Amino acid sequence: MLADLGIPLELSRVREEPLAALQCAVKTWLMRESPNCLIHPHGFYVVLLGRTATEEWRLHFWPHGPRIVTGMPAFIHTHNCHVASRILKGQITNILYNVSADSTGCQPLYEVDYSGDRYAAATSNRLRKTATRVHVAIQQRDTYTCGDTYNVERNAYHEAVVSDRDFTSTLVCMHGRSTDSVMVVGLDGYPQTIAFTRAEYRALDFAEWL
Repeated sequence: MLADLGIPLELSRVREEPLAALQCAVKTWLMRESPNCLIHPHGFYVVLLGRTATEEWRLHFWPHGPRIVTGMPAFIHTHNCHVASRILKGQITNILYNVSADSTGCQPLYEVDYSGDRYAAATSNRLRKTATRVHVAIQQRDTYTCGDTYNVERNAYHEAVVSDRDFTSTLVCMHGRSTDSVMVVGLDGYPQTIAFTRAEYRALDFAEWL
């Protein structure tokens, strides 16, 4: 079931909706429902707006100032679904990478798994080191600002960069999910398995920044 924002959570509608109306709809929903959210290992906040058999809708929020990274500060990763985002506030730089396996590669490759529902705070996230090492090279770098939309294809290696001088929020649709593994380009010096849970937070606390 999807959140009732007063604006249908449909990809075509969210792309075309005037920004001010979309911001107001999301803020009104947050203030009415006062949901909890989870802190992503990369230091941003994730509010689940609902899911169906084919889509998951989320609000992402990066607060101003230093962000706490959990587990391993490794930001280049894939998704096992297509990701469509619209910037509601601030700006974000999306970097796409060419990642190639090579026994002499500079970095280890990790695989992600979940012990249960990824939106439940008690669910354990695990990064498991694979036998693969990789070379990484930037393919494309694009910066998007308030109102823009961008997409990340399923299984593409990417990194989302938000300056700690910015408050940034995005409305995100995850769709076309597959059974492929989610991969993370890791760092040497970390354990074979890294396990952690995601802390919970009151989403209402950042509604004023939308």
